[in-house]
Amino acid sequence: MRILSKPTLDPKTVYLACISRVRRRQLKTDLESVADTIEADALDYENYAQSTEWHLFDESDDVDNTVSRAEMEKVYTNRMAKKEAPGRKYYDEIKESSPYNICPLCAHRTVEQVDHYLPKSKFPSLVVLPINLVPSCEKCNKIKLDDAPNNAEEQTLHPYYDDVTRHQWLFAEVVETSPASFQFFVRDVVEYDDELNRRISYHFNALELNVLYASQTGAFVSDIRYRLVDLHAQAGMAEVRNYLQEEEVTRGRNNINSWQRAMFQALAQSDWFCDGGFNV
Repeated sequence: MRILSKPTLDPKTVYLACISRVRRRQLKTDLESVADTIEADALDYENYAQSTEWHLFDESDDVDNTVSRAEMEKVYTNRMAKKEAPGRKYYDEIKESSPYNICPLCAHRTVEQVDHYLPKSKFPSLVVLPINLVPSCEKCNKIKLDDAPNNAEEQTLHPYYDDVTRHQWLFAEVVETSPASFQFFVRDVVEYDDELNRRISYHFNALELNVLYASQTGAFVSDIRYRLVDLHAQAGMAEVRNYLQEEEVTRGRNNINSWQRAMFQALAQSDWFCDGGFNV
């Protein structure tokens, strides 16, 4: 997971811009009448975020018994996400906010759309709330879908509020197969409390990151195989291990929890691999 700078867009300004071109008079009146609630719920969301308690936000079928969930979803799909929509510039600003266009949820795939941290189908007042919108790859967004947290430990990591980038929690182990394969997993971090450790594990499992990361390793190891063959021929397994450790350090400096760092770490720790397992 990667952290992102929190959007500074004003929630009410974004909402009013999105509904600015509504032509149906009664609908326009109804949408405008709930603007203060949209603003108030944005403040509640921020308060929950500060204590990482988004699960306490109440689900709803409408806003103020005035605007239905379906109408609010259309505010997002037709008046924000749609090309040429009045709120599209805000959508693009959020979608393009992730460095190098990398999905912050899986830290690997390319950003293609915007994910609602709390789903729009259950929290209609948050459909265009900037701090509830996260740039995402299609797969992560699809996996999350309409899932809403039931408790504190079943909350995926939020890129705007959860900084879990200072300590290593992602690890891997080599499986002695032909060719070598990997299992990725998470370990508790002593510097984190139990709740955050459980959330890291939940995020990793919910987004199926072991499957994603393991699927990338085969081609990667194949690309460095001949380098390893040459190093082993020149100076044996010690030289292979030195190279793998150097690669681990380099990738750890860029992202301590990248799957590449975990992979190189596991490879360097495997006597089987360093002494020729790459040739199997």
